[in-house]
Order: sequence, then structure tokens, then C-alpha cells
Amino acid sequence: MLFSNQEFDQLVAPLLAEEPADRESAVALIAFSHLCEPSDILPGLIQEALPLQQLLQELINRSDATRVAARLGGDAVVEIEETLRASFGDIWDRARERWLPRLSKAAVLESLTWMNSSSSQPRSLVLQDSSSYSPGLEDLGHHRPFVLWIWGNQSLLGAERAVSIVGTRQASQYGTEVARDLAAVAATRGLVTVSGGAYGIDSIVHESAIALQSPTLALMAGGLGKLYPQGKRQMLTEILRDGALVAECPPAVQPAKWRFLMRNRLIAALGRATVVVEAGRTSGALSTANAAVALGRQVAVIPGQIGSSRSIGGHDFLNQNLGFVRLLARPQDLVELVGVSADDPVELNSLGALEKRALDAFGFQPLETWEVQRLAGLTVRESQIALGSLESLGMVERLGSGYRRI
Repeated sequence: MLFSNQEFDQLVAPLLAEEPADRESAVALIAFSHLCEPSDILPGLIQEALPLQQLLQELINRSDATRVAARLGGDAVVEIEETLRASFGDIWDRARERWLPRLSKAAVLESLTWMNSSSSQPRSLVLQDSSSYSPGLEDLGHHRPFVLWIWGNQSLLGAERAVSIVGTRQASQYGTEVARDLAAVAATRGLVTVSGGAYGIDSIVHESAIALQSPTLALMAGGLGKLYPQGKRQMLTEILRDGALVAECPPAVQPAKWRFLMRNRLIAALGRATVVVEAGRTSGALSTANAAVALGRQVAVIPGQIGSSRSIGGHDFLNQNLGFVRLLARPQDLVELVGVSADDPVELNSLGALEKRALDAFGFQPLETWEVQRLAGLTVRESQIALGSLESLGMVERLGSGYRRI
């Protein structure tokens, strides 16, 4: 085994929710998390015929393609060659060129030491073969991550009522309001929101969840030790209070363009449904939406202004996937999209703290927004989030420039 039992007990075991069935397999998963880029499906293909711990040993031994092919067997080699459209000799030689420079026990120890370092919120590992591994990620097949590096509430990974909300980094005022309303509906209905932690729609969803004290998951394109974007570091830290930051790369890995695109498949897999709020023609949010369609998830697009560059990507995506993608006409339709009954009554004790305070400000007379803000002791943004949530739930309605309680 790459680690001694003492090293495993000191560095790996404290990060796991359960003792793994096979320690060597657990170490191999952690090692391949360091060796491979998220787009590398070869280990997943080999895994069908040869356990990863044995593949790791062949790599350590610098085995050639002939030996590895013999261990795999003819049928497995043919399947790998057909999938990757190359001879196994070339496939294995290129894999060794990619993996061997990263084969470093010191790098793995450094990652595990960082994960075990002091933090106000727990850090943990979820391995591919553990009971804590999200069933949604299993749908990724050979593309599923070996390990999830988690900072925060690990249990959210298995949430059955999760919705992915994505969109452009240059959100309009309209997109901002819609994203806040969706996050508010999710918070009130007990849905976990999933997004990518980036500027624009992603951060609006996360920040709204934070304000409503609702759990949210942010999927990182790099490692947890290299949080990105730096301008949203405070938001990412605040997510840890009720939610979690999740990465498939070890802590020291820098975010990169191709890692953002591969990260998007995890956002799609973790949500029971995906909603695209605003997206330009080349928006990365569309890769998340396409991944969700491929996984058979429910996917919806928010209608946008016909002449807006922020709408064209979502509108084209809808037209190109008719029958698989729907239009989300109202924020409250989110619950039905995810599979939660729209007829479930909204109980006052299910409301977030901001919504309760805003609702308590109302008597029999309508109130202007600024009056709700003053009476409830909220900030302008908090009152907007709370009133938007209450309106989408049918608990208040607009009356001119103000609101009244229903």
C-alpha cells in the first residue's frame, strides 16, 4: 500500500465518514484524484477489469502496455480501444506520460495534511465506493470523480431535493431578480441549491441562500486551497455556515478553463433538475444544461428579453432540445420541476428568518418596501429577498409600489 497503516490512521481515516471496506482501494482513489484531470476517463474504463489499486501498482512498477493488457484481458482491451479510438499501446504510453510526473506520495501527503489542518468547519473526503457518495454522481459512469474533497456539510451531497441553478456571469437586473426568487422558493421548500460559486447568477443564488440561512453547494473548478474567484472569497467562506464547498481536485490545484467545463457535469449530476436563468451564446452554463440533458435530468430555461445577448443562449438551447427542456414560467414552478408537490402547504415554521421578520411587519394595511425594511430591521437587499420569496409563495402580493399580506 502507498501508505502505512499508521499514516492511513493519522491522515485518511479522520476525513472519512466510515472505515473503507478496502484501505488499498481507498488510497488508490485518492492517488488517482492527484494523477488525473477530471476529463480523463481511462482509469474508469480500466476499473471495469482491473481494480484501481492494482492499476496504481502497475504504474509504480513502470509496467509496459503488454503487461497491463495481459492483466486486463482481451475483451477489456478491445472495449478501451474502441472507446478511445486508438491502440492500447498508444493509450497506455500517453497515460504514463500524463500520470508519472504526478506520481508523488509527498503531494498526496500534503493534500491530506491540508485537509486535516485546523478549520472552523469540517473538511472531509467522500470516496467513490463509499455509502456517502452521491447516487447522482454514479450516473456519470466512467466520468464520475474518484474522490470529492469537501469543506462544510458533507451530508448535503446525498440530498434528494437539490436543484442546480446556473447562468451568465454578467447578469442583468432581471436575471438577478429571477435568481433571487428561485433561491427564495428553494429555501422555503427545503431544497438545496447547487451552483458554481462564480460571479453573476451563481453568486446571486449562493448569496440569497446564505441570507435565507438555506443550504447551498458550490462546486469548485480547482482545489479547496485555491478558492476562486478571489473577489467572492467572503461569500465562499459564508457558504460553509449552512452549506459546503466541493471539489474533485486536490486542495492545491489551480482553477483552469478546462476544469470549469468539466466541473459543470458535477453541478448537473448533483441536482435533480437544472435551471438556466440567463446565458449568452457561448455561456459555460449551457455545458451544465447539456450535461443535465444527457443525464436525463429535468431541465428548464427562464424566458428572457428577445433582443438580449444574455437570453439568446438559453433560447437557442431550448429550441435545440424541444421535448427535453421546458420553459419555467414562474419561480414557484421550481418545486414541481424538482419533483416536490406544489400542493404541499407552506408552514410558517418552514420560512427562513428574513421571511418571517418581513411577514411579521405586516398588519392589515399595505406597506411600502422601505416600511417593511424599517419595521423588520432588514437591509435593503434582505428586504428585497424576503419580499420576493413571500410573493412567489403567495403570502404577500404587490399593490402599486408596495405589498400587502394575503
